[in-house]
Amino acid sequence: SKLIAAGISHVLELCDWTLEDFTNIKDVGPVVAENVMAFFQDPANVEMLREMEKLGVNLTQTADDRPPEVAEGAPLSGKTILFTGTLQQMTRTEAQEKAVAAGARNISAVSSNLDILVVGEKAGSKLKKAQALGTVQILTEDEFLELLG
Repeated sequence: SKLIAAGISHVLELCDWTLEDFTNIKDVGPVVAENVMAFFQDPANVEMLREMEKLGVNLTQTADDRPPEVAEGAPLSGKTILFTGTLQQMTRTEAQEKAVAAGARNISAVSSNLDILVVGEKAGSKLKKAQALGTVQILTEDEFLELLG
């Protein structure tokens, strides 16, 4: 949803999106695109959103909603990252925000799509899965912070 939201300024703009508009977004496939399109093609759903807006629900993008600007050559640009275990120097949310600001995209599970796994104390099955894949860069919290500069 964040990937789609980054391309709009108001939710109802999605009423006019085509399958191509959705699938041009990296990591948005035809199934997600068709489901979102079906939602916005239903007049009852569109009317519900308009009523919600009349009642004060904000359907426009705010500065807080926009993805952060990532400098060209950011240390994690284009990388996927996942945090596991207990971090000592920051919360997981803070770590994820730092990763996004450095150009990374947080994902929720170990898979062949994962580039970097940051491990805190008591890292468990995610660490084992990443090691088994053999393609994931595994970093400690300190190494992650060092990478950020």
